[in-house]
Amino acid sequence: MIVGIHGIRCYRYLARAGSAEGAARALAAEWGAALGADYDGVSYEQGGLDAAYYAHLLHLGTAQGAAAEDPELLGATGQRMLADWAAGLGAPDEVLMGRAGLPVRQIAEWIARRHGDLARRMVVLFCREADTYLGDPASQQRAGVRDELSGVLERRRPRVLIAHSLGSVVAYETLWHRPVKLDVLITLGSPLGLPGAIRDRLSMGPGNEERTGQRPPGVRRWVNIADIGDVVAIPRDLPASFPGIDAHHEVSLGVVASHKATRYLAVPEVAAELARLR
Repeated sequence: MIVGIHGIRCYRYLARAGSAEGAARALAAEWGAALGADYDGVSYEQGGLDAAYYAHLLHLGTAQGAAAEDPELLGATGQRMLADWAAGLGAPDEVLMGRAGLPVRQIAEWIARRHGDLARRMVVLFCREADTYLGDPASQQRAGVRDELSGVLERRRPRVLIAHSLGSVVAYETLWHRPVKLDVLITLGSPLGLPGAIRDRLSMGPGNEERTGQRPPGVRRWVNIADIGDVVAIPRDLPASFPGIDAHHEVSLGVVASHKATRYLAVPEVAAELARLR
């Protein structure tokens, strides 16, 4: 059994399905189709893969439509996150010199010039949803998202957890707060190591504060996969700050699909990790 947890921009599943349960089923079917071959004798598309769906829990306070891509409509902590992101992407001092004053439009324009407008939109959207999750370490929203994943893990008892994008942040925190046994944790397009924006805002649970970067308890093997052009998966060398990672693979998904979950799921490195368990 495999459980998957999604990243940003997954409200469309809820809009189509009409319920969180239906959204989880639709997400699982899409991810199962992307994985292709069967696992452990059970089709990915017919019960071999389940999904933890949490987008509805972050919807409150998360702008939609054109407003979602406006950096000046980010909250104060979201704007600081955007500045951290630009720094991680290599923004020069002259772009960040007004960092304390949060020159967010200047920062967003630099991202567009350096990496393209699609990258600018992706980073702003990510900062909006990630800040909604990370904004308050003790928020009911944040605990509720972790509870959603924890509930699926405890109910399904999977051997594998696949976590994409912001879902890798949720998964990492959840596996420290409520450990479960997993043969493999696979993180795809993960921003876990980004200083300030993500790594320094992780909630590890009581007594675990000094263990950031280690493999979560109960996880036998941790594999990370990052596209070489993915503006969310920075810094690229995640094992440098997360030595708990057992295997790290850099792949090339193509410019347009460099952060798309289904493209990550289809890479040979994912299939190889699952084949190890047969």
